[in-house]
Amino acid sequence: MKLEDLFEIRNGIVSSRLDISPFPAPHRIPLLRPASTQQRTICGWVLESDVSKEHIYPDGTLFVSTNGEGSHSYSYVSRFRFCCNSDVSVLLPRHKMSLNKKLYYARCITMNRYKFSYGRKPKGNRLKQIELPDVLPEWIHSTSVDDLWAPLERIKSLSTLSNKHSTEKKDYNLVLVQDIFEIRYGHSLELNRLRRLSKAEGGIPFVSRIMGNNGVSAYVAPIEGLSPTPGGVLSCALGGGVLSTFLQERPFYSGRDLAYLLPKLNFTTEELLFYCSCIWENRFRFSYGRQANRTLKNLLVPSRDSIPNWVYGSLARTADEVRDVSL
Repeated sequence: MKLEDLFEIRNGIVSSRLDISPFPAPHRIPLLRPASTQQRTICGWVLESDVSKEHIYPDGTLFVSTNGEGSHSYSYVSRFRFCCNSDVSVLLPRHKMSLNKKLYYARCITMNRYKFSYGRKPKGNRLKQIELPDVLPEWIHSTSVDDLWAPLERIKSLSTLSNKHSTEKKDYNLVLVQDIFEIRYGHSLELNRLRRLSKAEGGIPFVSRIMGNNGVSAYVAPIEGLSPTPGGVLSCALGGGVLSTFLQERPFYSGRDLAYLLPKLNFTTEELLFYCSCIWENRFRFSYGRQANRTLKNLLVPSRDSIPNWVYGSLARTADEVRDVSL
């Protein structure tokens, strides 16, 4: 069965003229963009009054990324009201469809990713012609809806000010990144010229521009005459996975187009992780052709006295949640 037989396809809106806020606020709704994980589809929040009603979609709406080398074809079901940019297509069922079916079809669409690329995007007729199963497996009808929604609850909390933590700070004092961090460039090493060594053998982390694994792409042998960057700093990709920012607790070597941020204040681990997220939320300002070399220092982030109260104690709460799930 063709995708167009099951869904009406609507394209997102041009967002270049919208006032995009990096923080949720009253009367603003999430603006979604292409991403390889659902958590990163939120690129900011826009005034609801700036978006026509037909481009605002309710929770439970299926959407698919139609652009981006690393994000095209990924499909998700939203857990909140949203609008989306022109690189996202919304899929509206032609007939009544349960949440289970939407989540199943979202996965099926994503599985077609190998057919597309940056030069062959899943747009227009290509998207319409994706083949989807017309016979669904039995477990689709028996799986609990609550179980399916559970992994998305954390994403929902990112989208709105309705949760108890997000209203603790109504006013933000913003400062420049360079006001609270000293920005330095990394080693600019090439991994293929280094000798790899496992972590168990005493290898030193090699941090690059990748977006996952805390930025660590390999472990390498110590380099004679070159000291690793000390731990306790933030690594930040200036290109590639631009603004991918991580807390590096161990000494590390680094690749090209990577900066590290040395705290000017005595921040706690939780505060440093919060700033990793704040810097990452500015990624919508950049692209493959617009890197962050010169502008990283001028990005705005909350001042230390504007850090929300929920940040403090968050590591302990997360550890408790993980322990509860494992039990």
